[in-house]
Amino acid sequence: MYIGNLAQWREECRTLPSFIVPWITYLAGQDLLALPVGRHELPDGNYLNIDEAETAPAVRRKMEAHCRYVDIQLLLEGTENIGYQPISDAGPVTEERSGADARFYEPPVADDLVISMVPKKTIAVFFPTDGHRCLCSPVGTGATVRKAILKVRLPE
Repeated sequence: MYIGNLAQWREECRTLPSFIVPWITYLAGQDLLALPVGRHELPDGNYLNIDEAETAPAVRRKMEAHCRYVDIQLLLEGTENIGYQPISDAGPVTEERSGADARFYEPPVADDLVISMVPKKTIAVFFPTDGHRCLCSPVGTGATVRKAILKVRLPE
C-alpha cells in the first residue's frame, strides 16, 4: 500500500515502482472532474473508472483485494474513509468474483488502519496483498462521492 499526495506527485514518483509512475503522471495531468461516469479504456489493458457511489458505515462494507491489477484511487468530491489491512490478516476469502478480479473478506473493522481521503489530493495505491474497505463514511451516514479508480495491470 502507498498513500501519497497528488500535489507533490513528482517527488513521490521517485519512490514508487516504475510501472506505477506513468499512471500517477496521467492522473496528475487529467481534468478528472470533466470525465463522465463510467469506464475509460487506456492502453495495455489498463482502465480508469469514474464512479459516483454512496458511502456507508464501515461495518456494512467488505474488504476487497485484486490479483491482476493495482488500484490507484483518488477521491474527487465528497468525503470517504478507506480501511486497510494486509490480506494475510484479513481472514478467509468470503466471496470471489474472478471475472471482475475481486476477492472479498470480512475482517473486523476495528482492525482497519483508516485512511481519510482528501478530495483531489490523497492518492491511495493498493497492491494485490493490500485489503481495502472502500466507500466508508467518515461520519457514519451515507453520502454521495465521486472518485477515480485507475486499474493498472501488473507486469508479467
